[in-house]
Amino acid sequence: MNFNSSDLFLISGANSGLGKAITYKIIELGASVVSIARNQEKSEAAKIAATNPEKFNIELRDLSENTDSLALWINELAAKYGKFRGFVHCAGIQETLPLQVVNFEKMKKLFDINFFAGLALAKGISKKQNNIGAGTSLVFISSFVSRIGLPGIVGYTASKGALNAAVRTLAVELARNGIRVNAILPGHIETELLSEDKNLNEKFIETLRQKYPLGLGKPDDVANAACFLLSDDARWISGTELVVDGAGSLIF
Repeated sequence: MNFNSSDLFLISGANSGLGKAITYKIIELGASVVSIARNQEKSEAAKIAATNPEKFNIELRDLSENTDSLALWINELAAKYGKFRGFVHCAGIQETLPLQVVNFEKMKKLFDINFFAGLALAKGISKKQNNIGAGTSLVFISSFVSRIGLPGIVGYTASKGALNAAVRTLAVELARNGIRVNAILPGHIETELLSEDKNLNEKFIETLRQKYPLGLGKPDDVANAACFLLSDDARWISGTELVVDGAGSLIF
């Protein structure tokens, strides 16, 4: 599985966690990336650490602001860098919010990043002048919790469930343009975000590690799946929810 040197992908949330792993894997496979992130310092550090930094392009943007303008912004990016072969929406936030503390403002914050921003970016990418046409692939990073019941994350789960539903519809709607749309549903992945989560102590993380039949996942486990879905090897796969969770959803 390799990409051409002319291939260009747009990745949101590319300066940390899964987004960074996916970005590095795409570059390793020969393509270039336009990274969307909020933090310039983290973005620059991620670029320097890439195997080919010249293929790591940075665009700073807060995806929670002016969501409706994101689609038009993609026009500018395509004019600047070239047409996109694909897009991965990795940007996302998670908050532990039991039902009794959930309110509209907190729910909207989750949906703005996890759901609405992803759709707006996909809207821009799917315009004919902004993509390569047949072979274009859109991938949304969802979560395995959208399929199971875990307490305290009703807002996060709802935002990812909405994403799954949108993927199925978009797969049918965009197929006429040769665009494929899929979701990846990871389980708990050992990223810096997991270790930095103040709601999760080391004892709990170790419990998670023992609970998963195949242990906790690594960022590359998701990156490999994403690159497969972006590639021509997955040319007949669209509208699917690829669970990458080490069989975790079978026992939670």
